[in-house]
Amino acid sequence: MRLEEITGILSRYFELALIAVVVLGAILVIGYFVVYRKLMGGKKRLSIKSWLVGGMFTGYIIMVLGVTFLSRGPGFENEMNLSLFYSYRDAWHGFSVRHWQFVILNIVMFVPLGILLPLLHPRFKKAGWTIGAAFLFTLFIESTQFVTKFGRFVVDDLFNNFIGGIIGYGICMGIMRLKERRVKPAILNFMPLLLVVAMFGGLFGYYHLKEFGNLAIVPAMKADMSDAYITTDVEFDDRKATSTVYKAPFYTQKEGDAFVLDFFEKMDIDTSNLETIYYQNEGVYTVRDSGSHYIWFYGIGGSYRYSDWSAYGESAEPKEVEEDDLREIVEDFGIDLPAEATFKQVEDSGHYNFTVDKLTQGNQLIDGTLTIGFYSDDTIKVIDNNLVTYDKVRDKEIKSEKDAYEQILKGNFQHFSPDRKVTSLHVYDVTISYFLDSKGYYQPVYAFYSELDGEEVTILVPGI
Repeated sequence: MRLEEITGILSRYFELALIAVVVLGAILVIGYFVVYRKLMGGKKRLSIKSWLVGGMFTGYIIMVLGVTFLSRGPGFENEMNLSLFYSYRDAWHGFSVRHWQFVILNIVMFVPLGILLPLLHPRFKKAGWTIGAAFLFTLFIESTQFVTKFGRFVVDDLFNNFIGGIIGYGICMGIMRLKERRVKPAILNFMPLLLVVAMFGGLFGYYHLKEFGNLAIVPAMKADMSDAYITTDVEFDDRKATSTVYKAPFYTQKEGDAFVLDFFEKMDIDTSNLETIYYQNEGVYTVRDSGSHYIWFYGIGGSYRYSDWSAYGESAEPKEVEEDDLREIVEDFGIDLPAEATFKQVEDSGHYNFTVDKLTQGNQLIDGTLTIGFYSDDTIKVIDNNLVTYDKVRDKEIKSEKDAYEQILKGNFQHFSPDRKVTSLHVYDVTISYFLDSKGYYQPVYAFYSELDGEEVTILVPGI
């Protein structure tokens, strides 16, 4: 989710909360001044601070409930994730803004609660009351999401919300202590905030100091292999190997824009009303005219997906085309297709694949697949270009086949259902393949061709 989408959601529910607070405030003002003070003769006065804090607290609760429930529809089948720190491991291995934003936002979301409660009532100046209230509120949210199927019960959300409440309480009490000129207690109150900032600073600093990036194929949760029946046709080599690490080309946002404009120009598509949406290292470009077209461009590697939406209309008919003719056509798009690329028609789809399997040319590696959709009006309406030319970085010693296989036995691999026990695994081949890491390095990985619980799968294990 992009920052603009998050701010849009927050803005929408801030408006809802503001309207609700104004309406409730009006009702309370009438009730206080007309009913309580005038008709009942009440003498107790409410300060402006009480009205202000009460309004902010009410608005905050409405915003949180709106974001956690109203921003999504039902559809979660009583899903639970009880693995503590799962979200942290997943964010670390994937290491992108998208991965980390949900971890951090779940912490930040409960900071206002920890700040407002001590201001709302003196009782909440005691840590136990505020921390207990924060825990009960997040437990209520997670449990209600689970019961209503408006979300999953995630123990990490409990943890992160709880930490946010503690940080908010520390900030509020720390400021109060500073006003009282009690510096040492104030420093202790700010410690939760300082520790969390230091933790994230250390994580991000360590990541940026690493030579290579992280691999999304590393599981955030181990597969349960305790009762698995395991067989193999392979005798695994126990000697460490040496393999080459490559680097993908990187395109800035400006370079991505230039590529897309040039591409549309070759297609004779008017880009005067071009719409763009940017993600981290990605961009989505859409042209809406008499026929809509879009390109999803990836800055790391320069791969892209193009689609003319007329390809999905009822009148769109795929057309047979010879390999040589198609090679000539793709050259007009500036696609450098190696002669070694293997050609194959995708059955019953009208699409054609050109595949290059780890082709080395000097200090470069070409790898990936180009998919073309050719139609009866002699136009290409679909291009999925994952052919990338990588530059050599250096040779690197990697673990042995046997060591990689041992990781599988321990459950250290991505499994389509990690909360379910593996019953059977048969490995019938292993090769060295490659996988793009979070910094754009093409790292060597072991590919174990296997049958897992009756399904044909390729299990990838990091080589480095």
